[in-house]
Amino acid sequence: MWSQLTLFLGLLGALAVNPVESRSAGCGKSPPSSGVKSMTVNGKNRQYTLQVPSNYNSNTAYKLIFGYHWLDGNMGAVVSGQYYGLLPLSGGTAIFVAPDGLNRGWANSGGEDITFTDQMLETIQNSLCVDETNIFATGWSYGGSMSFSAACSRPNVFKAIAVIAGAQLSGCAGGNTPVPYLGIHGAADNVLPIASGRQLRDKYIGLNGCQNKNAQEPGSGASNHIRTDYTCRAGYPVTWIAHGGGHVPDPKDGGQGQSWAPGETWRFFTQSGLKGDPPVSSSSASATAGPTATSTSTSTSSSSTSQPTGGVCSARYGQCGGIGWAGPTCCESGTTCRFSNDWYSQCL
Repeated sequence: MWSQLTLFLGLLGALAVNPVESRSAGCGKSPPSSGVKSMTVNGKNRQYTLQVPSNYNSNTAYKLIFGYHWLDGNMGAVVSGQYYGLLPLSGGTAIFVAPDGLNRGWANSGGEDITFTDQMLETIQNSLCVDETNIFATGWSYGGSMSFSAACSRPNVFKAIAVIAGAQLSGCAGGNTPVPYLGIHGAADNVLPIASGRQLRDKYIGLNGCQNKNAQEPGSGASNHIRTDYTCRAGYPVTWIAHGGGHVPDPKDGGQGQSWAPGETWRFFTQSGLKGDPPVSSSSASATAGPTATSTSTSTSSSSTSQPTGGVCSARYGQCGGIGWAGPTCCESGTTCRFSNDWYSQCL
């Protein structure tokens, strides 16, 4: 009798320390191939690109990461950008999805893009082995806005989100439930000013029970970035990273050829102690004690290219180049097509 009680208590303790992941209905099934998929949502044909790990095992539960594209972007551009740089960092531990927006954006009229997200989730969870406690969303600009909307509408689905240079453009149905939140924004952003990013951040500072402190930010044009980790309710961190650059998905410190944003996003998504994880011990809780600020300083660099006019050109602030871009490569009179990164050039 005593040995049985001891065994029961031991099993109970193991479950408390290592909670059983929530495995989707697709576990054990033959997987679909990677590639472009189609579905009908509210009578409209919608598409998305699915990326299944090359070493996929139908009995292993994987993270699921949504990468929403920017205005005038598309799913192909997100794929070309390796899902905002997260694909190589995942090491085959995540399934990736790049949805395609209507009219190359995420207006989410009547909640139709949330419905699209719901249907993608259902399809993927029924056909692939997903750890339903590890579903994430990220995006830049309009894609960041859609990630924010997904957190508002489906807080019990998404474990955490990362918004890069976003604003409240895709709605926020609900928006009363805490969700771990990472915001990245440039002080020199002249498309969606940094104040719009602060507004999204502040919403989750409130919802996540964080201490409301002023975050340090570099000045416009500065060569560094500063990360602030707020003190929040256990399991619901908020991190704010401000940099001196403009409206870009892959900010770099001056003199650096590689963006720090993918690493910061991956760190945030995979940190221990997020909602649903085992409690973090006091010895490892220093990552969220704060707010703390981490600053990296280097020099600034930029480049630009001018495109010849002629034909139909992009308007001021419109896209004019980048991987996957099939639109105009010239700009309206008085503006120049300026290179921001491999995925995006903009008329400024």
